[in-house]
Amino acid sequence: MRALGVQLRGVVDTLRSGRVAARALAIADSRSLVRSMFLASAVRIEILPYLRAGRRLPEIVDQTGCTRPDRLRAWLSIGSELGELSIRAERYGVRGRRARALAEGDPLLVAHYRSMLEYQIGPYGELGELLRAEAGGGRADLARYADDIAQVSLAAAPFVSSFVRQSVAEIHPSRVLDVGCGTGVYSKVVLQSDPLAHVEAIDLSEDVIATARNELDRAGYGSRVGLHVGDVRDWAREPSQRFDLVMLLNNIYYFDPQHRDELYRDIAELLTDRGQLIIVSMTSPGSVAAAHLHFMLACQSTAASLPGPGEIERDLSESGFRVLVNQFLVPSEPFVGLRAIRQ
Repeated sequence: MRALGVQLRGVVDTLRSGRVAARALAIADSRSLVRSMFLASAVRIEILPYLRAGRRLPEIVDQTGCTRPDRLRAWLSIGSELGELSIRAERYGVRGRRARALAEGDPLLVAHYRSMLEYQIGPYGELGELLRAEAGGGRADLARYADDIAQVSLAAAPFVSSFVRQSVAEIHPSRVLDVGCGTGVYSKVVLQSDPLAHVEAIDLSEDVIATARNELDRAGYGSRVGLHVGDVRDWAREPSQRFDLVMLLNNIYYFDPQHRDELYRDIAELLTDRGQLIIVSMTSPGSVAAAHLHFMLACQSTAASLPGPGEIERDLSESGFRVLVNQFLVPSEPFVGLRAIRQ
């Protein structure tokens, strides 16, 4: 009874203090943050696949090279309290849905949580310094975490893939240029959609191109795709070949907004007479995800930003293109797909 009385008094005092709803929400936010940090750290030390079989603490100590078992036990207890880990007969295993997916190697979730501790949280932790930075000052996340960013962008892959398939079916392109190809997922969509199509894929990152090459070779498309490290603007200066379809998918926001019209004019030089350009991009404002991505881009040392409402259409028109298709691709998100042809 005494304990109950103490609890009741605590509840009354809490209610009297005010802002109860705000404090309850803050507690819920804190729990979500702890879960995210726990899973992100688990991905960083690559421990979850090992725990799938159920492991005792001494085994986990050996696997991780741990010299402080007390800290390891404290960390494991967080996972247990969150429901991400199980403890049975002194064995730690994987329990939660997120943890199980990560243990099984889901590439999107692995990249998502791996990017949290440095890439996604970084700009928020450095906000003061970033707000006072001189022109050209900022982070280099786009180069440092290129592979993770390419993987995370696949969250919208089902919607983008549907748009690409529809475009290929209507255009029937013989030659396709995939600009900023990332993991090669959309090059693969083109090759699957049209057995006569050939793709040239280009990206600035050697690591990303290596990943794309492995993926496309494994899928059996190596003979129908050329993979290149480079900048599409260099290709446009001396075009050695022309394309029926050029794709800018989830990457127009990496280009300086002051020079995107120049990029479109360069791409026009790479198109055949019947060639078309397709662009897929998140735009801002419109959702929490869009606002977060826009902020992340603004904090880079390069001039990157999400296009605003109508900005892509305006730039295309000023660059000599006519928009044929303009539609939202992802429910509840300002995520657009456009197809354009030279006027």
